[in-house]
Amino acid sequence: MAEKNEEIVTKAVEWVKRKGYSKVKANVGELEAPTSFTQREGGENGEDAIITPDITAVMRGNKCYFEIAMKSDDKQDVITKWKLLDRLASMKEGKFFLFTPHGHRAFADRIIKQHDINATLINI
Repeated sequence: MAEKNEEIVTKAVEWVKRKGYSKVKANVGELEAPTSFTQREGGENGEDAIITPDITAVMRGNKCYFEIAMKSDDKQDVITKWKLLDRLASMKEGKFFLFTPHGHRAFADRIIKQHDINATLINI
């Protein structure tokens, strides 16, 4: 989360708590870190990718995933992560949300439309 500003993540966590979510986990402050997932990479020297959501929380017993959407040169990593989080959320009858800081919304919107990712965009 080095390139993701801790201030933005803290703002996102405050939004999640304000909306009434429970069991909030995030890699910021005193909160417990969300569970990471390992994605097996193909090829001889392919290393496994560790995917960790920025924030997870529970609403009415359903697990929801929250990600800070930041422009990235490595779009494929972003797409892979968002697709995984979208699928996990739907399997757990939760939702997938993308917090979009100023200047990053068009990037996030383009990716979710091009790759059929079911995410709710939230300006932050």
